[in-house]
This record gives sequence, structure tokens and C-alpha cells, in this order.
Amino acid sequence: MYIDSHAHLLSEEYGDDLRKEIERARKNGIILVNNIGYNLKSSDEAVKLSSEYDFIFASVGIHPYDINEFDESAKNKLALLSENAKTIAIGEIGLDYFRKITDFDKQRKYFAEQLIIAKEKNLPFIIHSREAFEDTWNIIKEIGYFNGVFHSFDYGINEAQKILDKGMYVSFSGMVTFKSRETLRNVLKYVPMDRLLFETDSPYLAPVPVRGKRNNPEFVKFVYALGAKIKNIDIDTLSEIIKNNFIKLFPKSKSFLLTERRENV
Repeated sequence: MYIDSHAHLLSEEYGDDLRKEIERARKNGIILVNNIGYNLKSSDEAVKLSSEYDFIFASVGIHPYDINEFDESAKNKLALLSENAKTIAIGEIGLDYFRKITDFDKQRKYFAEQLIIAKEKNLPFIIHSREAFEDTWNIIKEIGYFNGVFHSFDYGINEAQKILDKGMYVSFSGMVTFKSRETLRNVLKYVPMDRLLFETDSPYLAPVPVRGKRNNPEFVKFVYALGAKIKNIDIDTLSEIIKNNFIKLFPKSKSFLLTERRENV
């Protein structure tokens, strides 16, 4: 039984297939999906879907590519959405210097403001950081709040060490299964078991052996399988460890996961 710690089960991504893809995940061993917003519209939808499906939780935030919509009204809306019982984090938020889609100064300013929301609400945060580690890390240090995870991690051991030294988590997506990503597999080997999360980032980054297909939380099983091989541990034990990590980072999920566990005893 698997947790997908980061997916985008949203209308913008799946269109008319959304409900079918949600049911597919439910029927194929997924006990929980952290459904991630990346702008106001998707964050609102993620929260609404979490009320319809018991195994879906929501995270709300504005991605660096959508940061132009951040203003005082957006800030207040995110703060309100964060108070929902099934909103477990602020995210995904961060910096992306890979594509020059939005102004970098604006990205940095409003990334910091969203971190402050997380700190004020005592919620963890979910970081998107691409070719921007130093600025991302410096802003986190300036805010002085380290309750979060770097999702779809795409840096090296040196960056991972800084994150781990502050008690934060590292999440690996299907990228870690790609043939060309041996360096990333070395990072997975380095990260201690109690700081690991796994994700799909659906509908993106489908792992080997389904690379090239539209991703679904079901396919997180392939990331777990590689993780079990690298860590030399059986998948059931690894899944239980990841579940405990998830509860520790996202404590608002605890009641559901404990209920699920009792129902399966």
C-alpha cells in the first residue's frame, strides 16, 4: 500500500479523465495522495476534491511559473484555504530559474511571503526548486522555518546534506528511475530512511518502465521498488517507513492514516 506524496490530480491536467484517474489510483494500492495546487484555481480544486475523496489531501500554493497572480487577495485566499481540515501543507512554492517565465525578483519575493504563511499557520511547506538551490535555500534560512520537503529532488549530495542538517525531507519522483540519473540514485542512497518521501508528480515524470505515458499515482510503486532495491529493504517495510515519515511531516494526515491502518488490521 503506497502513499504518493506529490501529485496533481486536477482538471487542468487530466480534463474529462480526472475522475477515472482518481479511481484508478484508489483501486491500485494507493492509500493516500497529497494533491498539490500550483495556483489559486488548482489550489481551490485540490481542497474541494479532498472533501469528496477520503484518500485525497490537499496542499495549496502558487508555483513560481504562476507567481504573477500573487497579490494581497491571493495571499488571503491561500491563508483561508490552508485552514481547511484536509489541507496539510503550503505548496508547491519555490523558485524556478530553468525557464524565464516569470520575473526572478518577483519569484523570490512571493516565495518568501508564502513561507511566512506556512510559518504563521504552523504548516509544512513543499518546495519546487529548479536551477535555483542557493537562492531557495537562502530564503528559507532568512525566514528561519525548516518544516518542509524538497519535492522531485534534482540536486546533488551537497545540497541534500544542507536540507537534512536542518531536519527537512527529500522526495524522489520518477526521475530517479531514468537511466541517465545515476547521480540522483546516489543521492537516494545517501538520504537516511527517516527523511525519505516518494512521489509521482503526476501527470508528469512517469517512471521507468512506463516512462512516456501520462503518469498516475498508481505508478509510484515503481519508485518504491527502486527505493527498496537501493536501500536493500523489502517494499512492505519501506512503505511503512514512508507512511511514518509522511505522518511526521504532515501531521494533519495522521487521523486518516491511523483509521486506515485499524481498518486493515
